[in-house]
Amino acid sequence: MGSDLNKDLPVISSCFDDKLRSRLMQKRANWPLVAESVRKARTPSQTNLLQRATRMDFANFMAEGVLVKVDRASMLSSLEVRSPLLDHRMIELAFGKVPSRLKATPTEKKILLKRLCSSLLPPEFDLQRKQGFSIPMNVWLKGGPFRTLFDDVLRDPQCSFDAQTVNKLMRDQDKGHFNGERLFGLVMFELWRREYGISF
Repeated sequence: MGSDLNKDLPVISSCFDDKLRSRLMQKRANWPLVAESVRKARTPSQTNLLQRATRMDFANFMAEGVLVKVDRASMLSSLEVRSPLLDHRMIELAFGKVPSRLKATPTEKKILLKRLCSSLLPPEFDLQRKQGFSIPMNVWLKGGPFRTLFDDVLRDPQCSFDAQTVNKLMRDQDKGHFNGERLFGLVMFELWRREYGISF
């Protein structure tokens, strides 16, 4: 259905590690083993989830989203924009030398960059001001119609995914773990599967 496995499989791997995928699909004994072996062959070998997610963001979100938008907006204003943090030496440093603990945690991003900048910028400079355009998924999942939709889809007996695993993801979400993007992916997959009558 127009899927590019070279791009889609690393995305799946960055959200759902091997163990979680196995638990989610355990009620489907005939889950396509070929798809899993293709995914393993095409996914970078890093075992660290953050490394996989970073590579995926760099190859997809950065290249096809952020940089395209910056390029179009700057050309509209007759500007030539250069991103100093995309210098090849910075990229090599970030991917090759900086440990994950200095990149991000579930509650903090750009850890090393902020630490380095804190000695150069005045203390009143707001390092959190850049917010982006992401939707407040984790807020929406606290209650209301969005949460009801997720519950209806993922707790339906006909859902493709293992009920215990889904319930754990939902409980963890309620306890403050950020599973919103994972749950959103499961809901979208399940709605797509139903719409096109896919069974496996």
